[in-house]
Amino acid sequence: MSAANRDCRDDRGGLMKALVVNNEKGGVGKSTIAVHLAWYFAERGKRVLFLDLDPQCNGSTTLAAHGGEIEAAALFARPVAIPPMASGGIRVLGGSAALRGIVAVDGKIIEQFRTNLRDASSAYDIAIIDTPPTFGVRNLAALIAGQFVLAPIDLDDYAIDGIETLLKHIVGVKQKYNPDLAFLGLIPNRLQTTSPRQRENLKSLVQRFGTKYLFDGVIPQRSSIGEALAEKKPDDGVGLVLQGDDQTARKRVAFARHDRRAARDEPHAMDRVARARLDRLASAAET
Repeated sequence: MSAANRDCRDDRGGLMKALVVNNEKGGVGKSTIAVHLAWYFAERGKRVLFLDLDPQCNGSTTLAAHGGEIEAAALFARPVAIPPMASGGIRVLGGSAALRGIVAVDGKIIEQFRTNLRDASSAYDIAIIDTPPTFGVRNLAALIAGQFVLAPIDLDDYAIDGIETLLKHIVGVKQKYNPDLAFLGLIPNRLQTTSPRQRENLKSLVQRFGTKYLFDGVIPQRSSIGEALAEKKPDDGVGLVLQGDDQTARKRVAFARHDRRAARDEPHAMDRVARARLDRLASAAET
């Protein structure tokens, strides 16, 4: 275990897991996935620390009911005493315009961020970190401090063009700074199952990167997700997945890879794959 992540051990001998949701393009659904992960873990009784490192503040706006006075930008500037949580729920350290001023790659501010996250580890079970759409010091700090990273991607042509650069950054951080960083994979998001172009791009993605860098599943486009976010609550369809028992979750994970292959040729298979996504993510992050 690296020195950075070894220091994240809490008083009970365990680790507060930090899961980073990262991509270097906007509009790929990072915040949507991040807030649903926060809701998911909270519903399972976990103490969730949500860090919004994007000055657009989409995640912290959706989770505004769980916000407080501390902004995420403060974690880079000074020692911060994050209030503990005694039971399951969400605490948000929101995004703000101050994040735009954190641009210089400075080892001191990266270390300050990591130290603040480490110091909160005894009071939380998992941190969900929503990152900005351009790679910089905030993304770098999150990846250095994190244990897991998930990369939502869009299947439009322009979004796919940047995947190699995204992977180079993630792999580079793992090799140079954080050998314990586990890449959960690229997760195709908002797939329009009736779009020949997107389905062809999904097929090309599988052929180009194989299974090593791809998450076992895709997320289809659903209008209900946007409507639920506007109402600041989880999508009802996702909520049904959250209530599934462990045995069902394991079965969904076991069939996820098979369903992804079928999804290339069968649009209806997308719904089956989508049902596994949060169970798969949670299982990976809790290992």
